[in-house]
Amino acid sequence: MTWSLRALRWSFCAYIAWSSLQTFAGARTGHAALHAHALLLSGAELLAIAAFLFERSALPACVALVAIFAIAAVLTALAGQTPLRFLYFAATAVHIVLAQRASTGPAPEPRRTPAG
Repeated sequence: MTWSLRALRWSFCAYIAWSSLQTFAGARTGHAALHAHALLLSGAELLAIAAFLFERSALPACVALVAIFAIAAVLTALAGQTPLRFLYFAATAVHIVLAQRASTGPAPEPRRTPAG
């Protein structure tokens, strides 16, 4: 993986983790019934972004993040706000995974040994 892709991954993870921690802390101080979705989503997001840091777990973490961002976008839209940031976050996660796969190239062919 190139240094620029690694920098993008780590800066993306740092930003999402920071935002999730702020949401989690804010939801804990509010009314539990009103903020239960924020606690659940931000907690799941923190777990997924931690897994996203590592190349081996990036693909399943990306799938989880895209699902979390989609749910957050719907909830944000229902609250009357513009959810475009979640589209950007999801696109960034997908880009990182696809760029990582492109930079490592295809898996090597297994060696064939002659029978006998």
